[in-house]
Amino acid sequence: MSISHFRTATFQGAVLVTLAVLLATVAALTLQYSRTFSVLEAESRHLVQVEVEHVKDRYAAGGIGEVVRFIAQIQRVPGPRDSVFLLASNDRRLVAGDMDQWPGEAQAPGWHVFTVPVRSETSIRERRVEALVLALGKENLLLVGHLTDGRDQLRTRYLEGLAWSVSAAAFLGLVLGYWISRRALRFVDRAARTGNRFLAGRYGERLPVTGRGDEFDRLAEVINACFAEVERTIASLRAATDGLAHDLKTPLTRMKARAELAIIRDVAVGPDFLAATASDIDALLKLINDLLALARVDAVTPDMFQPLDLADVAREAMELFEPVLEAAGRNFAASLEPAPARGTRSLLVHAACNLIDNAVKHAPGSGPVEIVTASTAAGAELRVSDSGPGIAMQHRQRAKERLVRLDNSRSTEGSGLGLSIVAAAVRANKGELVLDDNLPGLNAVIRLPLDHTIRSSS
Repeated sequence: MSISHFRTATFQGAVLVTLAVLLATVAALTLQYSRTFSVLEAESRHLVQVEVEHVKDRYAAGGIGEVVRFIAQIQRVPGPRDSVFLLASNDRRLVAGDMDQWPGEAQAPGWHVFTVPVRSETSIRERRVEALVLALGKENLLLVGHLTDGRDQLRTRYLEGLAWSVSAAAFLGLVLGYWISRRALRFVDRAARTGNRFLAGRYGERLPVTGRGDEFDRLAEVINACFAEVERTIASLRAATDGLAHDLKTPLTRMKARAELAIIRDVAVGPDFLAATASDIDALLKLINDLLALARVDAVTPDMFQPLDLADVAREAMELFEPVLEAAGRNFAASLEPAPARGTRSLLVHAACNLIDNAVKHAPGSGPVEIVTASTAAGAELRVSDSGPGIAMQHRQRAKERLVRLDNSRSTEGSGLGLSIVAAAVRANKGELVLDDNLPGLNAVIRLPLDHTIRSSS
C-alpha cells in the first residue's frame, strides 16, 4: 500500500470511524469495569463488617475466650471460605487465626490490602486480602478480612477481554469505516466525473438520484439544478447570438453606409445625417445600458432588500413614463392598492418601467396602459396590462430569456432584453414574473412574497 493511499479521504474516513468505535468501546467497558468493581468492593467490605459485628457480639457475650472459640469453630468448617480472621495482643502476638504472624502492612486500625500466607485445610499459600483492623477491648487487636483473589482474576480477565474487544472493534471499525467512506466518496467520484464531462461541453450531464431521499440525493438534486441553470443560460446565450449580432450590426452598418455615402458624394454633413446617426447611437447605448442593468441584477443579494410597497413602485414608474404616454396621446388606468413586500426599490422601478415600455411599444391605438397593485393570496402583485397582440403561451418562457426577440417583435425597436431584465430583477428579489392573456393583449405580473410587517405609506 503506497503512502499516497494513506492520504486518501477513504483511508482517513476509515481511521476516524475506527477511532470513534474504539473510544466508544473503551469508554463503555471502562464504565462497566468501574461500576462492577465498585459494587464488588462495596459488597466485600459489607461482608467484612458483618463478620466484625458477629465477633463483637461474641466478645460481648463471653470475652476473648468466646472469640477464640468462634474463630476455631469457623476454621473447622469444611470447604473453602473467603473470610480471614486473626486475633492478637497489642504487641502483635497471635492468639488465634488463619495466619502464622501479624501482617506488617496492617499495623494501624482501618482498612488495609496486603498479600500474606493464609492457612487452609491442606496447605498455606499466598493470598490477597482486604481487611479491617480494629481494637477488641483494651489488650487485643482483631483483623477480619476477605480474600480478593477472585476480584484480581476478574480484573485480569477483564483486561484480556478489553484487549480482545479493542482488537475486534479496531478491525470492524476499519472495515465499516472503509465501507462508509467508500459509499460517500463514490458520490464524490461520480460528481467529479460528471462535472468534468459537463465542463467538457456535455451540458446534458446530470448526477443520478437514487430515490432514497437521503443527503446524497438532496445534494445531487442541488447540483443537478445548478447544472440545469448553467445549461439554460448557455442555451439562451447561444440562441441569442444571432439576435444580438443583428441588433449590433444593423445600426453600425447604417452609420457606416451613411458615412461612406457622404464621402463618395463629397457633401457636407447635414442635420438629417446627424439625427439618423444619433438615433443609431441611442439604440447602441440602449443595448449597452440594458446589458449593464442585467449585470447589476446579478449582483443583488438579500441583505440589500428594504421594506417597500409595490404601489409606491408603480407610482414612481408612472411618473417617469407620464411624458412618454402624453406624447403618444395615451394615459394610465391605475388601481393602486397597498402591496407590502421587501426588495430593491431601484430594480423593481426599472422592471416596472420596462413593462410599461413594452405595453406602449406593442399595444396599438391610443388605449390606456392599465396598472394594478394589490395584496393577494399568492403575494404582493404589480400588474401591467395592454391590448396588444400578446405572447402565445408556447413562447412566454422563451420571451423571458436574455436577448430573445420573438418574430412578431422584430420590426419594433429594442434589444430583446426588456422582459429578461424584468424576470431577472424579480427573481433576484425572490419573486416571479408571470405572463398571462389579457384577451386581447398581455398581462405581465410582478409577484413578490407579502411582508405583513410593512405598513403602506399611501
